[in-house]
Amino acid sequence: MNLKKISKEELLKLFKNSKENPKKRIIKIFQDDLYKGVQVCLNVIQPDSYIRPHLRYKDQIIIHNSGELHSLEFDDKGNITRMDKLNKNSPFLFIQKNTFHTVISLKKDLSVWFITNGPHNKNNFSKYLKNSPIENEDYSNYFKFLKRTLHNCDSRRLQKS
Repeated sequence: MNLKKISKEELLKLFKNSKENPKKRIIKIFQDDLYKGVQVCLNVIQPDSYIRPHLRYKDQIIIHNSGELHSLEFDDKGNITRMDKLNKNSPFLFIQKNTFHTVISLKKDLSVWFITNGPHNKNNFSKYLKNSPIENEDYSNYFKFLKRTLHNCDSRRLQKS
């Protein structure tokens, strides 16, 4: 794999493209799926982007680049078990494998680095949190609930019942 980089102009183009994308997000992947080493991608996410909670099949590191990211973890029943905020003052997050997870941007032009071990298997992204709405149906009430929960709580570990 050749050394790769991203310029400020490319980042600005990703911000623009994410705003125009119907899902309100865009991803820049730096290697092919079959690469067995470290997989690195830059995710650009706008505030109206709903990412269905899904199971992380490998450990993952998320590193802040710009904006503010909110991370939510769930148990297998859909209860929120952890919330974290990434920004310039708190730039690093580790997501353990076998964790249901989603991320939300409440401010425009969020960009974060996602890092995990390869190779990438797209079939592993098919396990979603039970009872969470799929992205192409009406998810507005659920998404509002997640955002409201973030607004009402600080980044903290929630007590499991």
